[in-house]
Amino acid sequence: MRKHLWPVFLVALLVSCSRPGKGVLFSDRFGNPESGWGKESQESFDRGYQEGEYFIEVYEPNWLVWATPGKRFQDVAIEVDARRVSGAAGGNFGLLCRYRRPADFYYFAVTDDGYYAILRVEDGEPTVLTGSGFLPSPDIPVGAASYRIGAICAGDRLRLLVNGKEIAAVVDVTFRRGDVGLAVGTGHEGPLRVHFDNFRVTEPEEK
Repeated sequence: MRKHLWPVFLVALLVSCSRPGKGVLFSDRFGNPESGWGKESQESFDRGYQEGEYFIEVYEPNWLVWATPGKRFQDVAIEVDARRVSGAAGGNFGLLCRYRRPADFYYFAVTDDGYYAILRVEDGEPTVLTGSGFLPSPDIPVGAASYRIGAICAGDRLRLLVNGKEIAAVVDVTFRRGDVGLAVGTGHEGPLRVHFDNFRVTEPEEK
């Protein structure tokens, strides 16, 4: 089992702030740079819109950077296309749900070398809900051109999907509602740039 170092620093990007569900609550193909995710450039990271996609690039090792559109939901099914554009394999990227503030949210993370985790960040402290670290899955293709990542937050059940296949499911009652988002995390390897497209939030089929 490989353990993944969780980022030491959590960088909050306060922007303004699978299986498809039954009704679309929110969607974004990132063609409009004013759609609410914001853009920012700092020494440690860049994020913003580029050619119909949203990107997050992290330069510091052991950092997590995210962006949210400033929404509020309870039960959701979230999907996005994600692809690593540059940087070392093994950095993580994925989706947020029930984001309440910079210190409280769930993070559904995958790596393009075949690992995954569902994490709860509470008061800034990360807890891996799926084990003692990032775990391998044969259902996460290694080195794929892109990944369709899904996160379902319905009641107390949290589920991670990749390319339509369920990778993990856990139960947690800590957070009940909040924003959705995108995130990119680095490990010891350093810089990582990930592009996202076709973001979609729907009502989950099961609650």
